[in-house]
Amino acid sequence: MFSDVTDEYQKLYANNVFSTINCSFFEQYQSSTQLSFPIKLNGVVITGGTSPYGPIKEPKNKYYRNIRLKTLVWDDKQAYINDYNQASGAPLNQKIVKNAIVTYRYSDHPAKVLAQNQANKYQVIGTLNKDGVKGDELLLIMTVNQATLDEAADLLRKLGVKGDIITVDGGRSTYLFNSQKGNIIVPQLSNLQENPTFRHLPHYLGFRKKSTNQIVPKILIAQPVGKVLPKKDQPFLILWRDNFDGDVSIKLYDGNKLIQNISSRTASDGVYEWKPRISVKEGYFIRISSWKDRNIFGQLQF
Repeated sequence: MFSDVTDEYQKLYANNVFSTINCSFFEQYQSSTQLSFPIKLNGVVITGGTSPYGPIKEPKNKYYRNIRLKTLVWDDKQAYINDYNQASGAPLNQKIVKNAIVTYRYSDHPAKVLAQNQANKYQVIGTLNKDGVKGDELLLIMTVNQATLDEAADLLRKLGVKGDIITVDGGRSTYLFNSQKGNIIVPQLSNLQENPTFRHLPHYLGFRKKSTNQIVPKILIAQPVGKVLPKKDQPFLILWRDNFDGDVSIKLYDGNKLIQNISSRTASDGVYEWKPRISVKEGYFIRISSWKDRNIFGQLQF
């Protein structure tokens, strides 16, 4: 639920949380890491994409057979948007690229192409150069309500965005949280009479302010899908979130018994690909600990 997302970010960063938005990544609504379009996080590609809208040979609509997707790339110094090469995986296949999201150019979103550019809730993204030095260093994300994608993009143009504009979400699943205002837009079903519950947020982006204030170090680890046991010799992504710099260790336990030292030391970047050497049994758990202080840890039980 969206409340779980904001609660988790506030546990990690307290009042330094700036904003949170959901990114449904189109047509993949299940809580899993198998997203519709490729994503690279902290140097690791965590999905190759599964979208039925292409570019694939037989998409749900012929418009998407040869569509050119876009990639948002960012790090601490710059942000830029360029073409995604489906054949090579560029720019996600480049070592220099640490974080990247593949998605639609706003004008190629199904809401514009197939739904007559209807007015709805959307989140559009562009980049901006403010210091005069070559290269964009600002990332602009705008959430609109009861507007078309064309109108949303036009607002970014008026703010100075000159390059590509992409969109990551739209419609009734749109979510926007701000630390000062709280929940600004909450995702809901279109017909509350059918089932008056909120939609789940399987995929989201969180933003926080840099701060010199000391934060209590924490590690939060959760399985994105329902109970799934890792299979022997099959890759399994271990995902976690923390609020400190430094390395971690990852171990597999059965109660107090150490079953496997998955990694004695690895960067705390939130993603680790693991191939179990054994069959993992129900009741086993993964423990991720700070390499410097073993009293700082998070656990995931299977």
